[in-house]
Amino acid sequence: MVKRFQDKTVLILGATSGIGRTTALLFAGEGANVVIGGRNADGGNEVVRSIEAMDGNGLYVRTDVTDLGAMQNAVDRTVGTFGGLNVAFNNAGLAGTGNKTADESEADWLDMVNTKLNGVWRGMKCQIPAILESGGGSIVNMAGNWGLIGFPTYAAYCAAAHGVMGLTRASAMEYVGAGIRINAVCPGAVDAPILDRMTGDNEEIKNSFAQSLPVGRLCSQGDIADAVLWLASDAASYVNGVGLVLDGGGSP
Repeated sequence: MVKRFQDKTVLILGATSGIGRTTALLFAGEGANVVIGGRNADGGNEVVRSIEAMDGNGLYVRTDVTDLGAMQNAVDRTVGTFGGLNVAFNNAGLAGTGNKTADESEADWLDMVNTKLNGVWRGMKCQIPAILESGGGSIVNMAGNWGLIGFPTYAAYCAAAHGVMGLTRASAMEYVGAGIRINAVCPGAVDAPILDRMTGDNEEIKNSFAQSLPVGRLCSQGDIADAVLWLASDAASYVNGVGLVLDGGGSP
């Protein structure tokens, strides 16, 4: 059976745990060379070992999405190791503080925007030239469904996520003619470490989220990984500039 990403190279930012880790392993299972970007060296090296245990090719590069130089280094290491870059998944983010708009500190507001929104821009600024040099490919950005709706006490997160969607849509129009499709995934409540941090590991809150959804469960990390691989694949060759919603038919 032909693997969907055989001999392709994928860079995932925010890949040392959770959604990024799950997506990295799925790409590796589909034949891709996978570069793991993130700040947690122990987690990143563990993902690489897991990929190598699958007879795949993995590389960890310590990357801070708030540092443009570090982002360029991740792309340069990717190209230098595997000869090019075909797919990028910009997945890094923050949980946020859960404060009302007027109660948010300027430092926390700027931290959210600098990580979630500016981090995606830094990623694409470095990734796009490398993908063009490799003959085209695909970029998927993590927006979340709070990039499409509002949610009380998370205005900073919503603003940054809406910015990711605007950036995704505009850049998708700019580069599709050159061979790069750019899309986003917009999951609701995901059973992942970031939700644990947002809820303080409160299982009752997580269960209430799940029960509020028509599908009756939280979005899984595998649900998102499947969506990212589809958007990045040739099966989605006519999909560009969209925010693919994974919310079980409702919010949050």
